[in-house]
This record gives sequence, C-alpha cells and structure tokens, in this order.
Amino acid sequence: MDGMILLVYMTAFALGCMTLGLGIVYNLRSSYRWTGLFIVLHASLLGCMVMLALQEIVHVVWFTSAAHIITYIFRAVILAATTFLVVFIPYFTTWVIAHPWRNPYKLSFYFLAAIYLALGVLDIIFTFSWISLLWTGIFIFAFFFSLSVLLKNLKNIMSPRVRNVSMSIIIVAFSMIPLLVLGIIFPHLNRIFIPLYFLAYSITLMVFLFMALSPGKEAGKKAGQPQGITLEMLAPYHITEREFSVIKLIANGRTNKEIAMELNISTNTVNNHVANIFSKTEVRSRIDLLNLLKESWQG
Repeated sequence: MDGMILLVYMTAFALGCMTLGLGIVYNLRSSYRWTGLFIVLHASLLGCMVMLALQEIVHVVWFTSAAHIITYIFRAVILAATTFLVVFIPYFTTWVIAHPWRNPYKLSFYFLAAIYLALGVLDIIFTFSWISLLWTGIFIFAFFFSLSVLLKNLKNIMSPRVRNVSMSIIIVAFSMIPLLVLGIIFPHLNRIFIPLYFLAYSITLMVFLFMALSPGKEAGKKAGQPQGITLEMLAPYHITEREFSVIKLIANGRTNKEIAMELNISTNTVNNHVANIFSKTEVRSRIDLLNLLKESWQG
C-alpha cells in the first residue's frame, strides 16, 4: 500500500513539473496578472508533494518524530497555497470565459480567503473537527461556485478553444466530487486523495496551457487579441468611434470598470456600449468578439 501511494505521489510530482514548465513558458510569452502568482503557487504545491512523499518514506522507516515536523511544515505551506486558490480558482474561471472579475465577487472571495486563512491557522493549532469542516467548506464553496459559473456560461461560448478548456475543467471537476465527499466523511483517506487532487489540478492547467501555446494562437495575445485592427475594417458591423475605443480596451484585457475609468465615462455607459457591440457583431461573449476581430484583421 505504501509503495502504491508513493507511486501516485511520484506521478503527481512528474506531471506537476511538466505543468510548471509550461506555466513558465506561458508567463514568458504572455505575461498576465495571474501568471507569476500561478508559478509561485504551483511551485509551492510541488514542494508539498515532495514533503508528503518524504513523510510516506519516513513512515516506512519509522522515524515518527521527523514525520511530525514534515506534517507541520506541509500544513503551513498547503494552507498558504489553498488560501490563494480560494481566490485564484474563481478568478481563473471568469478569466478563461472572458467575464470581468469585479465586485461583489472580487471582495467576497478576498473576504472568504481571509476567513479561510484564519480557520486554517486555528485548525493547525487546535485541531478541532468543526474548524476543519468550516475550513474545508469554504474551499468547496469556491470550487462549486466556479463550476456553476462554467456550466451557466458554457452554452454562450462559441470559441472552440475556450469551450474545450471549459469542458475539460468541468469533466475533471466532476470526477473529483466523489473524492471530496469521501475525504470529508473519511479524513484518513486524504493521504491518498491529496496527490489525486493535485493530479486533477495539473491536468486541467496542462490542457489550458497546451491550447494557449499551440499554433493558431500567437504568443502574447489574449484569446486572439487583434493587432492592427482599424475602424474601417469593422465597417460591415457599423461600429461607432466610441464603440471602437471600447473594443480596443476589451482587446487589451480591461474590465468594464477599467474601461469606464480610462474613457472617463460611467460603467453603465460601458455596459451599454458592450451590449451594442455584441448585438452588432452577433457574438455572445468577449472571447468570441476577440476571435471575430482576429478574423477581420487576418482576412
């Protein structure tokens, strides 16, 4: 049994290293706000996999005092990493489908992450079962919120790349639900489930990174961000100059609130412009708009 668990950890570590390598390449080619933080997060989770594997080896050779030290180090690192994930998972989900990451979700998840961190510290110190349940519950809420956002918006995603990434996230997420339930009911099984969680997380990100780095999407551009697009090219869609200004800022990854600040107009006005742009171009999401603009620019 110990040998099998070690094999799972080794597999998780190997796949995690591949994901980290792809993440570094992606960061060099397409530096977004989240890519540097993701590399730090993923590297710390890889470190956790190493520590847990060491703990399994330590248990095998019966050095229990060393195992306790590794356990406390692991719990501290995993707490920091999962606190970041409470915010990162919903942020990444909305980023993939090109939905603005804005209030009240933004503040809500930062607040949840703060509570999660506090409960995690209390759990390490006191190890009360009710604290552990609350702590786990917050993470599961972030997980299911992100899953529900993807399911709700899946029918509106026309881009094959984004749709494939979204489908892979949904499939992997649903495959993890039985493990999450069993992990809550039988906490001792987490010894086996933790590397499986990491495997699922790495697989999901590898799918995204492979698609993002594959031919057909030029490096450093967000989901087909058009370069050199002009208002004349959009004449068939009857785009106004103001709407064109909004489109250029959307292509640069700005949220509606950021567009409003840059153009010195209200957020409601930006919302109206975006709705008009979607109507004129007959698209249903930002990602589809950018792909349409890329086609206009290329052809």
